[in-house]
Amino acid sequence: MRTRILFVGLSVVLLGLVAWAAFKDSSSRTYITIQEQYLKDYPSSDFNVQVQQLFPAFPQATIEGDTYRVERCISCHVPDIGTIGPVQAAKRLSEDFFKYEPNAKQLAAEYHLSGIHPAYITSTGGNYPPSLSYAQYGPTSFTPFTYTPYTPPGAAPAAPVTVQQPGPLPAFVDPSTNYGASTFPVTGPLGIDQVGCIVCHNGNRLGLDEADAHQNLIINPVYTFTEGAQLYYANCARCHGGQGEGGAGPPLNNQDRLGYFNEDYYYRCIEYGFTDFEHYGSIMPNWGGIASDYNKQTNPPGPGAVLNKSPVLTQTQINILIQFIRHWEVYSTLP
Repeated sequence: MRTRILFVGLSVVLLGLVAWAAFKDSSSRTYITIQEQYLKDYPSSDFNVQVQQLFPAFPQATIEGDTYRVERCISCHVPDIGTIGPVQAAKRLSEDFFKYEPNAKQLAAEYHLSGIHPAYITSTGGNYPPSLSYAQYGPTSFTPFTYTPYTPPGAAPAAPVTVQQPGPLPAFVDPSTNYGASTFPVTGPLGIDQVGCIVCHNGNRLGLDEADAHQNLIINPVYTFTEGAQLYYANCARCHGGQGEGGAGPPLNNQDRLGYFNEDYYYRCIEYGFTDFEHYGSIMPNWGGIASDYNKQTNPPGPGAVLNKSPVLTQTQINILIQFIRHWEVYSTLP
């Protein structure tokens, strides 16, 4: 009898969750208004605003011929990308960003957005059409950085370490790869209509609204990688390791941590360090400010930690660091 009651109870809960998910999916359709405006801006576009396209379409997003890592990005951003192609889509992405993003000028200044979105990933890049260079930003394009690992108070100083930091593009977008498929070129440039958005910009591929979809977003992959690397190796590598593997501090390249903690958590970590309740007793520096409720007497920092009484990093620099860390999140483990 108890087993039957438990089964019925669990069934009711499951049906409730399914009903809630269906309601959420049907009610969170703000993208329809955006698509209707898109049709007004580009009246020659031909797509059904009631139907979400399957996107992207390259081997790492498909299994047995079906798209399974579906991205909802094109629900709002260039919904007809499959028909207009990567060059026109890249042009519209940039134009619409500056047309409709309220903070476009501020974001462009903070993240060095040029107003030109790459249309392809090619072997060596280029401007006509705008393309991202795999040779420059791929995983075998190493940039050397030198840092000195942390040593606890009283220990002998560590020797400087030089690491080779690979580029942010994963190996599976190598334009020279033989994909062995008939639905797209076997080798050659990969358009943004094929690789999608998540592989470079991170974010939540299944987000139903702007806040969800843009969570953990990498705004400008190239700039946040290059500038973020400079910040990371100057301030963070000594405790978190040359490749984010950890040391005196926790590992930052751990996929479980990257998947569990969002950008708000990482911002608090960097901004407040050991002055915030989540890091009491640690040696994590407060790179930005001091938590309003911090009490050094009741919550002293770890051995050797120094309290920064004025900001070392700006808010923008902290955000760039967070987005640099996000480059370690593996595409196949993203939600």
